[in-house]
Amino acid sequence: MKKEITGNIGKIKLEGRIDISNSGKLKEMLYDLKDKGMKKIIIDMDGLEYIDSSGLGRIFYFFADYKKENGIMEIHNVSNSNVKKVIEIVKLDKIITIK
Repeated sequence: MKKEITGNIGKIKLEGRIDISNSGKLKEMLYDLKDKGMKKIIIDMDGLEYIDSSGLGRIFYFFADYKKENGIMEIHNVSNSNVKKVIEIVKLDKIITIK
């Protein structure tokens, strides 16, 4: 996972696997961007090969919290077909904008 900031837009690039062993780090990075006043957060999934329910849960619950403060969140570059399928199964694509 890598974090980037450009102006008031924060981006987290996910790589490899997101599961119970590292989803806490994802949560920390998301809240760090929020605490730094980012108006928009992008989760880039181009390098993501696998995400489990703990990772999806961290993204969903953060989004719900962030949206209350008028934050904008998007998911970009879902290139792995298995990751895309999981996102569609849990209907995350109906809640968060995916580009």
